[in-house]
Amino acid sequence: MRLLGLPPKLRLAPLWPALAAVLVATALLWSLLPGLLEKGASVQLLDTLRILSPIVVRELQSEADPQAWVRSIAADASDRGLRITLVHSDGVVFADSARTPEQVKQMENHIARPEVREALASGEGSAVRRSATTGQTYVYAAHTLTDAGGHLVVLRLAQPVSQIEALRGSIATSMLFAALAAGAAILITSLWIDRRLFRPYYTLIADARELAAGRIRRVPLPDEEELAALGSALNRLAEAAEAQFAAVRDERDHLMTILASMSEGVLVVGGDGRARLVNPAFRRLFDLHGEVTGRTVLELLRQPALARIVDDTLRLGAAQSGGIELQAPERRTLLLASAALAGGERGAVVVVRDTTELTRVADMRRDFVANVSHELKTPLAAIRGYAETLRDGALDEPPTAARFTEKILQHCRRLQALLDDLLILSRLESVAPVDDVDKRAAREPVDLSAIVQRAVDVFAAAARERQVRVEVQDEKVPALLGDADGIERLVLNLLDNALKYNQPGGQVTLRLSHQDRQAVLEVSDTGIGIPPESVPRIFERFYRVDKGRARDEGGTGLGLAIVKHVVQSHGGQVDVESRMGKGTTFRVKLPLG
Repeated sequence: MRLLGLPPKLRLAPLWPALAAVLVATALLWSLLPGLLEKGASVQLLDTLRILSPIVVRELQSEADPQAWVRSIAADASDRGLRITLVHSDGVVFADSARTPEQVKQMENHIARPEVREALASGEGSAVRRSATTGQTYVYAAHTLTDAGGHLVVLRLAQPVSQIEALRGSIATSMLFAALAAGAAILITSLWIDRRLFRPYYTLIADARELAAGRIRRVPLPDEEELAALGSALNRLAEAAEAQFAAVRDERDHLMTILASMSEGVLVVGGDGRARLVNPAFRRLFDLHGEVTGRTVLELLRQPALARIVDDTLRLGAAQSGGIELQAPERRTLLLASAALAGGERGAVVVVRDTTELTRVADMRRDFVANVSHELKTPLAAIRGYAETLRDGALDEPPTAARFTEKILQHCRRLQALLDDLLILSRLESVAPVDDVDKRAAREPVDLSAIVQRAVDVFAAAARERQVRVEVQDEKVPALLGDADGIERLVLNLLDNALKYNQPGGQVTLRLSHQDRQAVLEVSDTGIGIPPESVPRIFERFYRVDKGRARDEGGTGLGLAIVKHVVQSHGGQVDVESRMGKGTTFRVKLPLG
């Protein structure tokens, strides 16, 4: 029941005085009334003794049988349950209305009885005790008399206290019914108070607990004015809390959106060095999965450098920086920067920036300068040597002069090809991808089949010279929107490489098809193949698998880099499959339309 679950001190506060009064009255009646009744019975027995004493004196002087007339007098007072006893001054009982003559002779000496002793001492005495003769509890009253011989005799009256016990039981029953009646009144009153006061009160308490737990809701206002004021205050508090919660949620969502959109990884740790928060970029950089909250940095990542930066930041309270290199899931160069959290709570935030691409670009720029310098240095040195030889007298030798002049022209053509490829590569890098709306107007429909056929015609003589058969498998491919010059350069470079790195009696196959709104060009050869370790780098500028053969064939090292940029500028993709000694296949996919 709801009532039983309520605090008695608060719920029964108005009824405690009434309940205490009932309990006190019951206790007083239970403890005092029997004593008062016993005392009253003693006084009444003493009065009866005074009335009965002349009769007993007369009977004693008549020398009649005391036992007979004692039983006769007791019989006349049977409704009162009186017991009459006559005792000599030496304590010997010679008459008792509750005993037979034979039993009277066997009775104990009564000289030690309290009432007898008191009567012998002062003329009257009384007591309440259990009778050793009958085993019942009596109220005793004793009075001294003088018999016919002038001897002192004690007349004692006894009345059983069963009436008093019955009265005590009546009192107990009455008090029990009174207590039950008071309990019923308390229960009814408490239920009324519960309905009118405590139920709205506990509703307000429950709503306040919900509010403290963060579950905002409006409180119905009770009818009582005081509780209604409390409900209004809770509603105002709920409105303020709701506004604050909304502001905190907005700020949190804003912060989480910022963290989620950042390309840099963010790690927040508490003062104990355990992770509090990581953003998606941090998970991607370190390939983290599962829950990270509450774990130390070394538990999350086996990166001592990162753990050291976090520890130094927490210990010194100052910004730290550093860098690490990851080998898995892929090789990456990461820049670390940390700062201590501002405010009362200790902690640190670490920002991780992926500088792999910047490092790669810097390396590419450095390699590009070195490669260009190297590529220019060799033909220039050769030209200079031939020219100095001609100046020193070789001009006077026509065969030597002709041969040296041809060498100079060959290196000049090589330089010209290198410069042309550099210009083409530069132009391709400046061309916007196909999805750039501002540059799309510069595109034009391109017939890929016609470009492939022209490329085959261009290298027909070279194919015959190298004894390589060229085959075209042409499926009707719709025109694609793109840069015709760039696509033609792409096909020429792929076909040129397929011929250069083929074997006598080999074959080159060009396949044209389309699928999923894409044009597919495959250039396959039966040449020497590409080593597996070189496949990821073949599209880099100036990268050569076989440097000596590439220079002998007149290559610039920029052909496949041009292919990659042409494909990227058209929003396509290029991949390569190769087996050493079996051949290579380049597959180019360009979007149609």
